[in-house]
Amino acid sequence: MHVIIVGAGEVGRYLAQRLGAEGNDVVIIEQNEEVAASIGEELDVQVIVGSATVPSTLEAAGIDKADILAGVTQNDEVNFIASLLAKEAGVKQTVARIQTEELRGPAGKTLRDAMKADLIIDPDADTADEIMELARVSGADEVYRMSDGDLVVIGAVIQEGSPLAGSTLAEIGVSFEPNWRFLFGALTRDGETVIPRGDQRLDIGDHVRVLTTRDSRNEILELLGARHRRAKRVMVLGGGAVGSRVAERLTNEGAEVVLVERDMDRAKELSERLPYVTIVNGDIEDVDLLNEESITRMDLVIAATGDDAANVLACAFASDKKTFTVAVLHRLALLPLVRQFGIDAALSPRTASANAVLRHVRGGTASVATFLESDIEVDEFAIEAGSPADGVRVADLHLPHSVVLGAVIRPGATGEIVRGSTVLSGGDNVVVFARPDSIPALLKAFSA
Repeated sequence: MHVIIVGAGEVGRYLAQRLGAEGNDVVIIEQNEEVAASIGEELDVQVIVGSATVPSTLEAAGIDKADILAGVTQNDEVNFIASLLAKEAGVKQTVARIQTEELRGPAGKTLRDAMKADLIIDPDADTADEIMELARVSGADEVYRMSDGDLVVIGAVIQEGSPLAGSTLAEIGVSFEPNWRFLFGALTRDGETVIPRGDQRLDIGDHVRVLTTRDSRNEILELLGARHRRAKRVMVLGGGAVGSRVAERLTNEGAEVVLVERDMDRAKELSERLPYVTIVNGDIEDVDLLNEESITRMDLVIAATGDDAANVLACAFASDKKTFTVAVLHRLALLPLVRQFGIDAALSPRTASANAVLRHVRGGTASVATFLESDIEVDEFAIEAGSPADGVRVADLHLPHSVVLGAVIRPGATGEIVRGSTVLSGGDNVVVFARPDSIPALLKAFSA
């Protein structure tokens, strides 16, 4: 598949990396020569220096053979024009990043229709959605819904006191016979992530990603030794697009929310727009202010300013055994500090939006979850009637070693964790843990 990505920012780079790893022909269009040069050194993709609003630049990128164009710059107008030019050139699928709230609402519908983009994304809205998932399942540092929410992938660190620590996955499986309610799909230890097998032994400090049913998620967190409780008192640091969305939604769900915003004018605007949120005008790096607002007595602290270092430091200050902390990061170079400073979770706009784009690009994939610290991802695929997987036992599929099937969703039924004896059928959906280079093999197995 020939993919053109407009913009080499954090979302564009991440998309290029993921789609390139699957064997797609990826071209990036970037106006900044220095950024373009760094991309060429970092990724094995073609880079075109220029503007995607100029037809000759699109021609140089191979617009005539493109299967998809994704406009993901921070300039809505560039993304609009690139999408429109791509549609006129015959590109089947286009994606446009739009951040201006008015353009995403009813007032922008005429313009969106004229643009003809197949998918509209907004990294701020996607990041807010991921934060809300964490807020509802406090204790996990990653939460991704699969199968319309019937199944969830939970990321968490195995804590002291976990009854699973010291056991192998095979031993754990035997103890939960005959009905498995969860499956370990990925394990990270000392910076290395693997897809674990039956002989893998779990240790305290391991970071695991577990596929489970929605009803069993709290039970799984208890088994991992992770603390979880509903967040009743929340502090949101930063009143930008992400922070204000999260504060409003948490208030609507019954939480008591304090929002700290540095800009006076923005604070006044938010106090009028969010009457049930306590708005405080101040700097999140002001320790005295944070103490006055009882930051360490909160159930949940979310740092969502545009300053990554400030987000990390504020969460580190708030972090203790009672307060769950979430930091939004744009520069992943700071990611090692998250664990070092005891911060519970970190999110990035790049993965939030990239997941939405990957779902669209892959067509038959209903859900996609990618992670900051690993190339392993979780995907949901539809099994077509007459495909190689139709009517076959899971144990007889002979998929790549870097793949593990986690669950099957039958038509009209809820998801169930698969076993080796599980027989797949056309019309089923399956949830799979895999590395990107295995995606083509999965598509081949599940497609007729």
